[in-house]
Amino acid sequence: MVVQQESRNLSIAIIRPSIVGATWQEPFPGWVDNINGPNGIIIATGKGFLRAIKATPMAVADVIPVDTVVNLMLAVGWYTAVHRPKSTLVYHITSGNMNPCNWHKMGVQVLATFEKIPFERPFRRPNANFTSNSFTSQYWNAVSHRAPAIIYDCYLRLTGRKPRMTKLMNRLLRTVSMLEYFINRSWEWSTYNTEMLMSELSPEDQRVFNFDVRQLNWLEYIENYVLGVKKYLLKEDMAGIPEAKQRLKR
Repeated sequence: MVVQQESRNLSIAIIRPSIVGATWQEPFPGWVDNINGPNGIIIATGKGFLRAIKATPMAVADVIPVDTVVNLMLAVGWYTAVHRPKSTLVYHITSGNMNPCNWHKMGVQVLATFEKIPFERPFRRPNANFTSNSFTSQYWNAVSHRAPAIIYDCYLRLTGRKPRMTKLMNRLLRTVSMLEYFINRSWEWSTYNTEMLMSELSPEDQRVFNFDVRQLNWLEYIENYVLGVKKYLLKEDMAGIPEAKQRLKR
């Protein structure tokens, strides 16, 4: 209502993405440039810091590639300028009801990718357990997260170095706790306007400005996602993969 009141004679559209993840296709598969959302969790898991998450395994992991969001924005700009809809249209860009993937499937594929493309110098071997039970989650946090961090900090103190792991772990767990509300629920969003817009584009424009997530291959996307985190966020050289694999076997 506020948007409609303040827009006056302007044509307005609203675009609402779900959990924005790495690119699917453009500028290249798996590109990321920040540690927000799933990116930070992938780093924490791949480095062995995070080994248990309070999440409902079968809940929909409503991740949407960032390039599909950008493509939709461009298409919405064209449609709104040319057709000037009488009412403000809301475009949901989500994967949940068009090409769903759950957190369990995503977690399994992320771990499988770590076996092929491990991160360098992990704190521990990567692992991930999901539970929706609060007691089990608290137990895992104590045993798998806080206790190892305290032990490692004791080692750092004994060797004359500054302890840092407990502080880092507490910060990580606070970040993960902020995501718990979303990763323990499945959401249903109407994509009617998004699908309508898709049908208004020519075949060539559908190809160039592709936001049809029904075409997304999740296994391929997740593997490229992990590779992108390693390459673009952690700045790790692909030539170091054989050595990283050897460290995992120790």
